[in-house]
Amino acid sequence: MPFPLPGCSSSLSRAKAQVRLPRWRGVRGFFRNRDGSIAIMTGFFFFVMMGLLAISIDMASLYLERRTLQGVADIAAVAGASDIPRAEAAVAATLAANDMDARYTVVRGHYAADPQVDYTQRFTANATPYNAVQVSLQKTGRLYFAKVFNAQTATLGVQSMAANAELAAFSVGTRLLALRDGVANQLLGKLLGTRVELNVMDYQGLASADVQVARMIDAVATEINLKAGTFQDVLDASVTAGDIVAAMAKVTGESGDAAANLALKRLLLGGGLGAKVPLSSLVDLGPFSTVAIGDPAPGFDARVSAMQILSSSAILANGKRQVQVDLGAEVPGLLGLKLDLAIGEMPQHTAMIAIGPKATRVRTAQARLRLVASVGGQGLLKNLSVNLPLVVDLAHAQAQLASMACSSSGPSRVTVAARPGIAEAWIGEMRDADFDDFSRTPQLSRAKIIDASLIRVNGRAHVNVGNMSDTQVSFTGLDVERGTVKRVSTSSIAGSLVSSLVGDLDLEVQVLTLGLVLPGPLISAVGDLLGTIAEPLDAVVYGALTTLGLHLGEADIRVHGAHCGGGMLAG
Repeated sequence: MPFPLPGCSSSLSRAKAQVRLPRWRGVRGFFRNRDGSIAIMTGFFFFVMMGLLAISIDMASLYLERRTLQGVADIAAVAGASDIPRAEAAVAATLAANDMDARYTVVRGHYAADPQVDYTQRFTANATPYNAVQVSLQKTGRLYFAKVFNAQTATLGVQSMAANAELAAFSVGTRLLALRDGVANQLLGKLLGTRVELNVMDYQGLASADVQVARMIDAVATEINLKAGTFQDVLDASVTAGDIVAAMAKVTGESGDAAANLALKRLLLGGGLGAKVPLSSLVDLGPFSTVAIGDPAPGFDARVSAMQILSSSAILANGKRQVQVDLGAEVPGLLGLKLDLAIGEMPQHTAMIAIGPKATRVRTAQARLRLVASVGGQGLLKNLSVNLPLVVDLAHAQAQLASMACSSSGPSRVTVAARPGIAEAWIGEMRDADFDDFSRTPQLSRAKIIDASLIRVNGRAHVNVGNMSDTQVSFTGLDVERGTVKRVSTSSIAGSLVSSLVGDLDLEVQVLTLGLVLPGPLISAVGDLLGTIAEPLDAVVYGALTTLGLHLGEADIRVHGAHCGGGMLAG
């Protein structure tokens, strides 16, 4: 054995004495030892956190990949709907252009843009006529960290649907012929709050001038100093009748409609026109409401008569909803002629002019007209004043876009379902307090036809006018281009309104002095006299309603434009 160095034996002994054996021996001691537990737990949780982080990254990546796939599917569906006969080729070209390697299926069908139908039921696969496509895409998602855990491959699937943008601009109530300038001036002046002095030529110029809706909305934005935003911002803004007239004057001046431009400038010179007009109740732009102000190519070219815009604005501008007009000079030979007009509120969620797809509706305003005519008697009625109080209650006329067919060259046919305004007319007395109450049917007492000291003649008559069902009216592409107006009429009244009422007049005669006159000849004399003024009064009634685009038992429909452009996302 080695010989220890001198002086080292004690040191070695002390070193050996300081060496300690571990406190654990065997398996039991190992499990009882707590040294290094924090490090072990830290390592374990680090492993778990790295796993969760890896899963989160893969999930986020798959979500982003699916979003991208959905965006491509939307673009492909729009492309397919824009060219339905070659939808598969359009979808394939879209996938290639976006460098998307995905499996796809294309299903043609019919999409009914009806808000009354649940959105899941609006598309019918393989139903004709085709106006929509449904595109489904599938691809394998990319995984990064999940492969370490032997995760299965993720499959991504998306679906999108687009319909062909079949849109039409149409209106109900557009008859603007044979206007009586005296009636029109007084009615429009009262409704607009200004003095109107237009002649028949002016009204004909307004009726024949078509104003492009998009340009008018842009011009209104300029008038109210709205420099940015969308068309809907203009519709929702505070707009006056003067703003609308000035905008139309600008548009007609730029388009060269000299007669309409002169008439509109005359209106502006009259001053006033400060009444507020809810522009959104005048025109509904549908999907084009999001077009930016000043967009040089808004995507539609709807044109509306300047007279129709003016008369509709006048209806909407009247805050009191009632006007009184003295028309004594309108019918020669009358002692007096007074006209009262009350206008009801516009139906909710509808406008007078609308641009939209199938099922879009337009309606006219509800109106009530009271006409009181006085005429001097002749013969048996000499020195007596004969009165004829007439009340006409006119419900709104309505129209709905029923269908639209498109060809490669554009719209080939537009079908509108129209229903004239149901009306009732009376000869009778109506209380002033009830005149502007549209919540109930008018209650009229017998009219005092003659109310003299010795002779009293009371009378009553009632006529119903209107259709209870829609009538389908079709417009060809040429009709749309020419601005053709088509009329739907009711068959429930023959001849003129006033003549029908006078013919059905039930008269009661009271003669206070016996022997003065017999009731029979007196009734005949009253009927003959009222018959002579029936035709002129009809002209006044129809002239007043025509000025406002309202018609008795008739609905005039015009399609102002049709659009068969590219597809739009639907569903």
